[in-house]
Amino acid sequence: MAIYNAAWAIPFLPLLGALLSLGVETQRRAAQLCVFFTGLSFLTAAVVLVVRLTHATGAQFDSLLTFFAMSPPEGSTFATQFQAQVGVHVDALSASFAVAIALATLVIQAYGVTAMRGENGYRRFFCGSSVLAFCTTGFVLSPNLFDSLIMWVGASACLYILITLSWQRADLARRAMRAIIVVTAGDIALTLGVLFAWIKFGVFSSLLQAPPGQSFADPFSFSIVQQGVIATLHHGVASTGPRALLVMGIVFLVAAAVRSGLFPFTIWLTDTAASAVPVTALVAATVAPLGIYLVARIYPVVAHAPRALPVLALLGGITVVLAAATGIAQRSITRIAVCAVAAELGLGIVALGMGGYSAGLFIAITSMFTSTLLLLAVGNLVRVYRTDDIAEMGGAWAKLRTTSVALGVWTVLAGGIGLSAYYAMASALSGTDPAGGTFSGLERVVVLIVTVIGAVLMALLAGRVLLAVTTGVVARRRGFQHDRVTEVESTLRRVLWLAILAAVVAAVIGLPGLEPFMRFVFDGRHHQAIGVDGTAAVIALLTLAAGLGAAYLWFGPARRGADFAERAVLPLRVAADGFYVERLTELAAQPILAIAARVAGFDDEVTAPIETSVGDSVDSAAAGLAFFRNARFARYLAGGLVVAAILALLSVLAATGHLWVHLA
Repeated sequence: MAIYNAAWAIPFLPLLGALLSLGVETQRRAAQLCVFFTGLSFLTAAVVLVVRLTHATGAQFDSLLTFFAMSPPEGSTFATQFQAQVGVHVDALSASFAVAIALATLVIQAYGVTAMRGENGYRRFFCGSSVLAFCTTGFVLSPNLFDSLIMWVGASACLYILITLSWQRADLARRAMRAIIVVTAGDIALTLGVLFAWIKFGVFSSLLQAPPGQSFADPFSFSIVQQGVIATLHHGVASTGPRALLVMGIVFLVAAAVRSGLFPFTIWLTDTAASAVPVTALVAATVAPLGIYLVARIYPVVAHAPRALPVLALLGGITVVLAAATGIAQRSITRIAVCAVAAELGLGIVALGMGGYSAGLFIAITSMFTSTLLLLAVGNLVRVYRTDDIAEMGGAWAKLRTTSVALGVWTVLAGGIGLSAYYAMASALSGTDPAGGTFSGLERVVVLIVTVIGAVLMALLAGRVLLAVTTGVVARRRGFQHDRVTEVESTLRRVLWLAILAAVVAAVIGLPGLEPFMRFVFDGRHHQAIGVDGTAAVIALLTLAAGLGAAYLWFGPARRGADFAERAVLPLRVAADGFYVERLTELAAQPILAIAARVAGFDDEVTAPIETSVGDSVDSAAAGLAFFRNARFARYLAGGLVVAAILALLSVLAATGHLWVHLA
């Protein structure tokens, strides 16, 4: 359908806004311009989604442009024709995620117009967030692995720009460097996966008939990769077998695990907590869920890789447990929020790993809006209380009613009513193997137990945040006027209400029994009929009650006077330290830092003198030419140029016979 060509505008409108904002004089106008174009992108994505909803059974839409073309040497390893293509791909999955990312970006940018005022890099935040929207929406609309890789790496670059807004602070710069190193490891993994897929399926794709409207079968296309996987299972691809699929699946899963912050890669997400709250919200809502989206796009590969999905589900469950435990033991409310985001994304990985394709993607969609809601509420708290320490907050229900309502809605949604824990448990109970049959009973039981423990800890974490912030009285501390605590500006409250509405609507579209999202986004030709799983619903409600009850007993008003550090035992201290992941990361980075120091020494001893000598030569030459920079020399030069021009004109006239002076 021709209307699907509007999908090109979804990523490019934010990019246009970023470029135009560079020419605006005031920073606030530049921010408003970026918000305006992001809003246009959201409206365009909504139109595309509505069209797709009304034509759900229609064919998928692809619009492609050739990025570059080459002809490698003919052989049995590489295809004889290589054309890298970029474009847009519109189906139920891409249309849904494009709307979600555009809306989350719009809400966060609208919040940042007021919240980022006075912060370092105000204009750079909006420019970088708009370019990030271009990369993230471009990634979900990518028609193939090559385009996905470009957008994936572009999002990493934008991520580094955003988390280094306060680059003058040494501690923030160190955390930003560590985060980008971890993220780059995921970029390398995705690059290896794309190359491996091209090597294995390049020749195979050259033997296929070109899809309608295309001149050849793109080896990077998701549909061609799926055909290659099926052909591999039937021994139809040369030099490719189940082991090759396993290696390919592992490489792709490593990239997804890094991007979604699965343990131990959660460290890069927690490092972003030191940045401005809108930056952290953008990362949590629009960047981290891309790992789950990547798994969904290459699902045929991981589904047929031996035992890859159960291991992925177990890793997701472990992430839920460890991330929630880490959040419970933290005092920084921003780090608590980031840990909650990582835990919810872990539930999505559990669902995907246990065969719940639609359920996992639903959790990823809802996490975008619950993350936005939580972090914007946290931003209000940090703004009002002038601290990031949750122990120094309190009494928000009487002072910050809108923010307290937002925290209450998030607590209910994240604790279990938001259906993330329900669908993760329902997927573990059903254990439907996408490759056929079901997973073993041991695999389902182990994943279910880990998921239940993680869900209880997640509810405990949510309850702690709600009770510590909203109950009691405002904490007193030196230099802080506790009696002047009041609600944030009306502009921030309106944006927060919009985030509440988006989070609630996102949960409603996955109601068991109705499941409009599952009937729209599914794997294969038929939607996955999940229905109402009574066992999973009962377990989810019990985990919610257990977690909130434990939170009330441990962090309720009666225990507010006791210091959390005094009650902390060894396991909690280990959790508060992030299970020593940061320490191990710093130890692992020591060899790299030593090599970097040697390179820096070589630069100081060899490269810098060469640059200095070249610069001195230029300065000497410029000093010599400065002699000619005087009025007399300028007059002589102008006169010489005039004489030369007259002589040139006379020569032309003489050569053409138009000179009125004829020499004998």
